Amino acid sequence: MNTANTYPKVSVVMTTYNRAGYILESVESVRNQSYTNWELVIVDDGSTDETEILIAELGDPRIRFHKAGKIGLGIRLKHIGIQLCEGDFIAFIDSDDLWAPDKLNKQVAAMQQYPEAGFSITGGYNFRRLNEPIEFFYKEREGLKYGNIFFSFFRSEASILPPTLIINRHCLQEIQQSIEDSPNSDVEFLLDLAIKFKAVILYESLFYRRIHDDSFSGKNWEKGYEEGVRLIRLYRNRKMLPDKLADDASFRLYINYGESCLKHKNTKLAIRIFFRSWISKPFSIVPLKKMVKALFQ
Repeated sequence: MNTANTYPKVSVVMTTYNRAGYILESVESVRNQSYTNWELVIVDDGSTDETEILIAELGDPRIRFHKAGKIGLGIRLKHIGIQLCEGDFIAFIDSDDLWAPDKLNKQVAAMQQYPEAGFSITGGYNFRRLNEPIEFFYKEREGLKYGNIFFSFFRSEASILPPTLIINRHCLQEIQQSIEDSPNSDVEFLLDLAIKFKAVILYESLFYRRIHDDSFSGKNWEKGYEEGVRLIRLYRNRKMLPDKLADDASFRLYINYGESCLKHKNTKLAIRIFFRSWISKPFSIVPLKKMVKALFQ
């Protein structure tokens, strides 16, 4: 039996900046994977806390720590990690997030089941306290989907989050230009990946994204919302996204962002976003109902 083919090496890229309070928990979620043929490449963006010391104290030869300097957390920093990787597959995790113990095992198995797939993504949920989901990325269900999934992102059938991703190494060369053109957009990187390659979606929640107190502040939340609007316009202008799908995606984006703002007690921003959704579809009563709900919440 060829062990390298049966259990291909997975390189995990973790980018970090001043996450000494969380990084060990994230590293342990990698070390606790049931799939054991992995390496972890941590790329540090100039941390001033004890991050490097904590990792050194682990003494784990499977973990490499690279000081990149001040580059900014984004796909460019991930790309530095990718260049240091030795694995057949590349996966990503942020330094405050967590994986289910069988995430890598299930994704590698799916990639081997569909060898033409360029990458795989999973379901997951946001959390503040472990095992207490705030909201799921999409409805929990078993099974998987294989094929061209670019439109799935705009139909809210797949999550656009790099930490859910595992990518076949040979695909990276073909998306090199995307990394150079959009050095700070993780989402655009993943969308360009979906244009070029078929993928496997595992609907099971295998990734857990930690939510901090400032995650849903007006500034941070609007930044993510504006990025979503920008990408819909970008792919629409490139004629890659049909007009109706772009309109529907914009509407869902407004509604979903508004609902999340309500969940996190940012009523003022929620009302503003629901108003934008009403402008995009003035004959829909859904945004009006959402605004009334927000006013009396």
